[in-house]
Formats: sequence, structure tokens, C-alpha cells
Amino acid sequence: MAHHQERSFGSLLCLMLALLIPACDRHRPEKPDRGPVESVLAIEKPKPAQRFRAYQITTSKELQKLQESLGSQRFDEALKLNRIDLRHARQGDSLVLPVSAEPWLDLAPFPSKWKELEDQPKLIAVSLRLQAWAAYEAGRMVRWGPVSSGREASPTFTGLYHTNWCQKERRSTFNDEWQLKWYVNLHNWNGISFHQYDLPGYPDSHACLRLAADDSEWIYRWCQSWILAPDQRTILREGTPVVVFGDYAWSAPGPWKRIIEEPEAGRLKPEELAGALRIFQDKVAPLQATE
Repeated sequence: MAHHQERSFGSLLCLMLALLIPACDRHRPEKPDRGPVESVLAIEKPKPAQRFRAYQITTSKELQKLQESLGSQRFDEALKLNRIDLRHARQGDSLVLPVSAEPWLDLAPFPSKWKELEDQPKLIAVSLRLQAWAAYEAGRMVRWGPVSSGREASPTFTGLYHTNWCQKERRSTFNDEWQLKWYVNLHNWNGISFHQYDLPGYPDSHACLRLAADDSEWIYRWCQSWILAPDQRTILREGTPVVVFGDYAWSAPGPWKRIIEEPEAGRLKPEELAGALRIFQDKVAPLQATE
């Protein structure tokens, strides 16, 4: 009899637990709907702005010490960050350097991803204000570097160019003593191009876009040239698009020189990117010389 009562009590206890468990489940908080990956990424904290420091070149030995401490690659990147080449790193100058060893692409004034360019296989953007260029593949930045654009008396006009044709070395039509390496023509009639030449830290060319030696060779090998019809006049396919945008402030120091106090001074603003995008989408052609 006692054994029968124990079985009855056990059965009753199991029945009560079975009734309670679903009720408890109904009161458990549901897992939050995280939504698509994009919405998760959108709320992630942005990367903190890089910090910079000044390095005073008091003697030629100081420059040599900097090169030895940074190593060859990072030293070259430091010069590029200041929009100069080694020839123009002079005694008395103050260089802007990253506080930590940041990857070169993370120091770019351009966005690492440009969503509106995802359908564009290749594109080069050139900011005159920041004297910098960046190459994009399907909206992802793959390289960037400094430029020296046209001086005030012979400016590089904003607009949509294309990489028309290339030549490893070409004599300048402005001065036949100038040999221009890794020449990439951008405006066939005006002779505007990318090419290797001095980087003094400000716009100093005759409307061309000067590049560092390694950057000029990289663009030469990376870009696409135009395809012409047999008549050599009709363009069947344009080369890689090159968007030149913005305005250089001639009366003020380059913005990259202020990034120690104002880290955002060396970055592109949303309205600048929107302006560059309009030039590309509306196919705004650069002005032609009237000489």
C-alpha cells in the first residue's frame, strides 16, 4: 500500500513539474534580434583618431637617426605623410609623425571603404586641398600617397580625367631637360599627367600631378589605358577614371601640418566626398587651357 502511495505521489510531482516548465519558458526573455550584419557594424564604435607628434630636424644627423629608428619603409611613409621627399627634408623643418606604428592605409585622409564606388572596378581620387591621392577597387581603398599638383599660376583643374596612355619615361614638353618617369597621361590635349618628380610639400607643378617614385610606378602598372578605334581618334573604352576635386588654400599651411592639434584637419569631410562623387557621376570635364 505504501509503495502504491509513493508511486502516486511521484506521478503527481512529475505532472506538476511538466505543467510548470512551459509556464517558466513563456517568461524567459527572448534573445534580442540583432538584425542584419550591417546594422551591427553601424553601431560599433569608430576607430579612435590617430595621435601625432612633432619631430624637429635640427641637424642632418637628426634625420639620419630618425631613418635608423623607423626603418626604411616607415621612414619613407613619414616623408609621404608630410608630402615631401628626402631631398626636401631640410634642417630646421618640423615633421609630423604618428605616435604609434599605424598601418599606412590607416593614416589615409580618404575612407577605407567608399560604398558609392562598389560597382566601379577601379578609380583614383585626388584631393587638391590635402595634396593626396587614393586608388579604389570596387569601393575599397588599396593604396594612397601624396601629390604635388599645379602651382597657383598653373593650377590642376578639378574634374573627371582618365588614364589615357602610359610611357615609362618621357621628356617634358615644357622643358626638354626634364625626364618624367612612369608617365600616365590624363588630358591628351593639355599634356596633364601623373608622373614621378619632386615633392616639396606644396603644389609646385605646371598642372601635372607629381608622385613619389614607388607610387608613380604602382599607378603606371595598376591603371588601364584607353582603347582607340583604328582611326586613332575615336575612344572605344576610356581608361581608369581619375576624379580631381577640392581647393588648395594658398594662404595657409597644408592641413596635414595641423594634425597634431587637430587630427581631423588631415581627413576629408563628407561634403568633400559628396562633391567628388558628383564630379564622377555627372562626368564633369576639367577646364581646357586657353593658351
